[in-house]
Amino acid sequence: MKLKYRNRIYIALILILVVCIINVVTGMYELMSSDYNVIANQIIWNGARYNRDETGYKRIDELENLVEIPKDCDVKDIWAVASYYAKDDVECGARLKELEKIYDTLGKKATVENILSQELDNDKKTVMEYLIVDGILIYSLKDGDEVLNTVIKYCFDRDYGFLGYKRYIDIGSKLYRKNEKLEEIIKAFEILSKYTVDRAISMPETKDEDEKSVETGYYHCMIQLFQTFSSMSYFADDLLLAKSYPDSDNKEYIVRATIKENYDIVLSYKKYKSFINLGNISIYGRYKNLNMIVQYTSFGYLDYRDIEENIEFRSIAIRKVYDKLLEIDIMSDYFRLRSTYVLVYDPNINTIEGFSYGIYPGFILFNETNIDTPEAIKNFNTNFSKGGYFGEFANEVGYDENDPLTLENFGERMDEIWNMIKENLMKLKKDYNISMEMTVKDLSGEEPLKRKD
Repeated sequence: MKLKYRNRIYIALILILVVCIINVVTGMYELMSSDYNVIANQIIWNGARYNRDETGYKRIDELENLVEIPKDCDVKDIWAVASYYAKDDVECGARLKELEKIYDTLGKKATVENILSQELDNDKKTVMEYLIVDGILIYSLKDGDEVLNTVIKYCFDRDYGFLGYKRYIDIGSKLYRKNEKLEEIIKAFEILSKYTVDRAISMPETKDEDEKSVETGYYHCMIQLFQTFSSMSYFADDLLLAKSYPDSDNKEYIVRATIKENYDIVLSYKKYKSFINLGNISIYGRYKNLNMIVQYTSFGYLDYRDIEENIEFRSIAIRKVYDKLLEIDIMSDYFRLRSTYVLVYDPNINTIEGFSYGIYPGFILFNETNIDTPEAIKNFNTNFSKGGYFGEFANEVGYDENDPLTLENFGERMDEIWNMIKENLMKLKKDYNISMEMTVKDLSGEEPLKRKD
């Protein structure tokens, strides 16, 4: 009898040892793999998502269900935008009136809940409804996180596994996966981005400082929220476990959003990561508490404090992130861009789990200076073309005037542009008194550089 109990104890100890070894090995793997998590495999440029492959960044979305909106339509007024979807469409018109009444009588939260509780249809009415959701999100952001958390709640459905049973052995019952409503919100932000940018291109600079502040605030919130939902779709793409947060309201959330004093958005969630699989069955995995910080949109230089506060400082990964953010800083400063970045990290072991960024053009309507992104791109092309200030050195730095830089291809060519500017500086700085910033300046009145013998 004693031998039987002794054997049981030995077996239990062996199992405990195996679990400990697996935990140590998987923990080391996570620490080592954090260096690979700093590559931004998905970015946003000018209202479109781009995925990275071996050849660079490629756009993944095509806009659908666009309507003709006059350039003077104030797209900040989402009801005005929706009215053009309802024009000459009885169904859209009736639905718009219904939603306007709900908004006027019950408010923002009730309006988005009414929309998000409906089944999806792939039609113009659905696009109109989700444009309204996005517009309400933008204007409610300054009032706190209630509407944002309400919308996020509808972006996930319970996952019951194959035939209604749990698919994973070692996780609890309240599991969730993202649904198509999340993708509809993203698509609506893409459409809203196009309308906003089209309007900004055609609008003159406003002299009214209050009006400029309102326009800029709207633009920045739209960029940040688009980045938030896009990153949530990309990084929170596996099974999530609902959890409560005793430090706040003790409610149970799938993904909880909070807004910091500096207007950064923080998404907190619990994600299951499988390490050992048998077919579709997860034999061993673990929960990971993750935080996703979406920085408030910046003009010029980004704020690095989120990294310094939440990530282990001495690591290769952190150096790579700093290098990329410095590159974005410089590019944003020269080309007058608006930018934000996303940092996903494990708060328990302070490692990076994901990194991404979003960049939008700047326009006279928003900028504090008299040059905007289209003007900077025009100057860049002129300076490197034949007869331009740097034209004689175009081939050496890789510029082809038959394939000029445009507002449309800027996002997929950012790495190429950065390398071109660096090459230009390294080749010419020793012999000529130039700076990186000169590549985007109007140098049409200057004598082009000539090679020195």
